[in-house]
Parts: sequence; C-alpha cells; structure tokens
Amino acid sequence: MDSLTVPSLSPSTVSQLSVDEMKLLAKLEEQNRLLETDTKSLYSVNGVLQSPTSPKTFSFEDDLWDNLIKEWDDWRKRKVGQIKVLIRRGVPAHLRPVVWQLLCDAQNVAVRQKYTDLLKSSSLSESLILRDLKRILPQHQLFLNKVATYQKPLFNVLKAYSVLDREIGYCQGSVFIVGLLLTQMAEEEAFYIFVRLMKDFRMRDLYRSNMVELSCCIYQFEALIKDQLPELHSHFQTQGFHTSMFSSSWFLNILLSSLPLRVASRIFDIFMCEGLEIVFRVGLAILRMKQTELIKHDAEGMMNCLQNLESWDLDPDELIEAAYQIKYNPSRMKELRQEYASIKTKELEEQEELNGLFSENKHLKQRLALLEKRCSEKLVSQLKKELEKTLQNTARSQSALKEMQANILQIEEKSTVPNEDSVMYLQTELISCRMQEAEALTELKVLKQRIKDLEEKWQNKIYSNQLNRIEAHVKSQRDHLQELTSQNQDLCSQLQQSRQQFSTVQYKQKEKQDKEAANMTIITVLQKQITELQIQIQGLSKHTTSFSQPALRPSTSASLKHHDT
Repeated sequence: MDSLTVPSLSPSTVSQLSVDEMKLLAKLEEQNRLLETDTKSLYSVNGVLQSPTSPKTFSFEDDLWDNLIKEWDDWRKRKVGQIKVLIRRGVPAHLRPVVWQLLCDAQNVAVRQKYTDLLKSSSLSESLILRDLKRILPQHQLFLNKVATYQKPLFNVLKAYSVLDREIGYCQGSVFIVGLLLTQMAEEEAFYIFVRLMKDFRMRDLYRSNMVELSCCIYQFEALIKDQLPELHSHFQTQGFHTSMFSSSWFLNILLSSLPLRVASRIFDIFMCEGLEIVFRVGLAILRMKQTELIKHDAEGMMNCLQNLESWDLDPDELIEAAYQIKYNPSRMKELRQEYASIKTKELEEQEELNGLFSENKHLKQRLALLEKRCSEKLVSQLKKELEKTLQNTARSQSALKEMQANILQIEEKSTVPNEDSVMYLQTELISCRMQEAEALTELKVLKQRIKDLEEKWQNKIYSNQLNRIEAHVKSQRDHLQELTSQNQDLCSQLQQSRQQFSTVQYKQKEKQDKEAANMTIITVLQKQITELQIQIQGLSKHTTSFSQPALRPSTSASLKHHDT
C-alpha cells in the first residue's frame, strides 16, 4: 500500500457507504491534496515519508492503522464501515499478522495453550498430509524455493487440527490457507487463526465429506453467473462445462491456488473481514473480465484458461474494484440457499422413497418365495392324505372280496346242491364287490393321474417363475453392463482429456523453464559486463586522480609566494 489515493468507486458502491466511511474517504483525499500542493513537505506525492537516516516508511494511513490496532475494540463496535474501507484498500504487509489476529479474535480461541499437547497425539491423516505436501509444495508459487522452511510447520498445523477435529480431519484445500498464514506468523499463532477460520468463517462446513455447503455455494455461484453473465452461462451449458469444475477450488482455498500471490493476499485480507462474499464477487469479476476469451474456447480451453490465472498480470486494485461493481444481494443469496435446500430435501425424499420401494420389493420377493414353499408343502400333504385314504378304501374292498370268496367256499362245502336263491345272492354280492373294486381301482387311477398332472403343472409353474426371475436378472445385468460400458467410455474420454491437459501443462512448464534458463544466462552475462565496467571505472578514477594531484602543486606554491610578498 504505497499510496494514499483512494481507489475510484462506482456510484453503486458510493451509495452503499455509511456517513463515517464517506468522512474517512474525504479526509484521505484532503490529506493527499495538501501533500501534493506543499512542495516543502517531507512527504512525497504518494504520501510516504522519505528519511535518509531510517529505512522505514511512514504514511498517513499508518497512523490510521496504528490507531485501529490500539483502539480495536472501539473501531470494531463503532467504525465497522471504516475498517472495511481500509481493508479493501489493502492491509500493510508488516501489520498483517496483527490485523488478521484481531479480525478473527484469535486471542480468545478456546484451544489456546493446547497446541503442543495436540502435536503429541497421533492422527489418521498423517500419511495423507505428507503425501499432499510432497506433491503440492514444490509446484506452488506460495512455497517457491521454501519447501524445507514450510514443510515441517505446515505438517504440524494440519496434523494438530486433524487431531482437534476428528470429524473433519484434513482437507487438501487447507494446505494453501495454512501456508499463507505461515508466511506471516509462527506456526502456533497460525494454528489458532486457522481454528477460528474453520469455526466462524464456514470453512468447516465447506470441508465436510458430504459437501453440502460446498454444493450450495456452487449452486449460488452458478445462479449468479446465469443472472449477471447470461451469454457466458449459455456457452457453459452448450459446452457441457459445469461451474463446479473450476469454482470448487476457489471456495475451498479462497482463490489462493488460482491467482497470483499478491492478488490472492489482498483477497484474503477482505475474506478475514467480510467472509465468503468476496469469493463470489471476485469469481464473477474474473469471469466478466475473461468472458470474451472464454466464449472463444471449448470446455478444455476454458478449463486451461481458468486454471492458469497465476500468470495473469493483474493489478489487485483493479480486480477488487471490479469485484465491488458486481451486484451482490444478500436476500437473493438467501433465496438461492433456500432453493438449494428445497431441491436437496426433495432429492433426499425421492431417495428415501426409492430405498423404501427397494426394501418393499425385497420383502415381497422373500414373502413370495415363502408362500411358494408353503403352497408346495400343503399341496403335497393334501395329495398324500387323499392317496392314503384311497389306499385304505382299496384295502377294505380287497378284504371284503376275500371275505365273500371265503363265504362262498364255505357254502359250497356245506351244500352239495346249491340253492338257487343263495347262488343268486352270492352272485349279486360278488358282482357288487367287483363293481366296488372296479370303482376303487378307477378312483385310484384317477387320483394317480391327478397327482401326475398336478406335479407336472407345479413343476412347470416353478420353472416358469425361475425362468422369469432369471430373465429379469439377465436384463438387469445387461442394463448394468451397458451403464458400466458408458461410464467406462466417459472415464476413458476424461482420461484422454486429462492426458492432453497434462501434456499441455508439461509443455508450458518446459517452455517456462527454458525461458528462465535463458534469462539466467542473460543475467549472468550482464553481471559480468557490469563487473567489467566497474573495474574500468575504478581504473579511470585512479588515472584521473594521478593526473589531478601534480596540477595542484604549482598553484599551492604560487599562493605561498604571494603570501610572503
């Protein structure tokens, strides 16, 4: 923050400022005017005191910041608008550690003085943290040439929090936030601020494994794109480019992994004061500034464009001014949150209903199998009873027939001349017995045929049911196979795209390394030339001195003679 010049504000932003904020801006402008008109002032035009005896710089804003820090409780209660104005203009680098701690009230965190004890405990996330640190640290601008310096403190802070909050544990996005904190302060103070951010700045909800809060933010962000950048939103829809593909990392690490460090630090200043609102504003501002370029690309090109913002030569003040020209309506955001909650509730109800149907279907299948088993057992038992009854009737008929035959034999033995009546009676009884026997045999035959028919019918029904179930299972497996094939094709396509993106990034990194090597060679040559020029200058200085000294001696002698005279 090298200047007292207040950034230009849009009419909508001016209308949102309070009376205190307007007074502060007017005071800053008046101070600039006085400094510019006073040519004898010790302050330069940009409002910085230049002292030849002191390496430090002082400004009118430093007095404001000193007053803010000393009278923080009063400013926090009565001058919230002025705090926002100052922070939007940028926190001085040497005051960031103190201001950040004040903004998040790190001095009153509940776990203060417990950091050492937390480090002594073990965490299930330790191996995952180490793996991510080895992968992320050497590649990101925040840790460039400082991997050895930050690796151990970064690991300690992330491990301590994963022990403190075992439900959340560790999230990859927190590496960048903790890394930025460690560039400003000691690891224990960084830990306390990180605990405060997780608890009071919605970061804990963003890092939950169910990703409900993150999905809600992305839903709100996509709705804002549709409202304010309809042409770009339509292009996203046409290309199948979902907002979550690039915006999820913006929310998870507050744009620290996406923007140049000096820009991301300014945005993080505002985040510490105003929360996630700045992420929505800056995200929309970036898309608006890049809209013309993005519309020219397909999905892969847009992804490359939004992933390579680190190399974007962007003035932080310009981006922040553009961010506060974005229309951000808290009522609209609340309405979008309620819409998302309603959609999520409906999805959960549908899922519960579907789960209930699956459960009921499973129960019905089990019940059908049980009924089929019971019906089969009951039918077999009934047929067995009828068969036993028929066999008993047959046995009785055969017994009666044998008894009649025995009676006939006895009568024949007793009477040599058979009585006609007796003979007729016996013949009648014999015919009757044979008819009963024939009926019993016929009934037995019919029962056997019925049993056979029932067995065939039951077997056919069982086979038919089994065949239907097998066909349904085969159809389900075919559908599942088609779905897996489709997913496999999509995954192959994504893998191909990832490989192309990776090769493109590798090529760009190689070009960048070649450029850096060429620049280093040029710097080495220039340093060598500078050294040679310095040697030549020293030689010329000595040569000039040797010529000037003899010329002075005659004048000195002449002056002495004149004095004697």
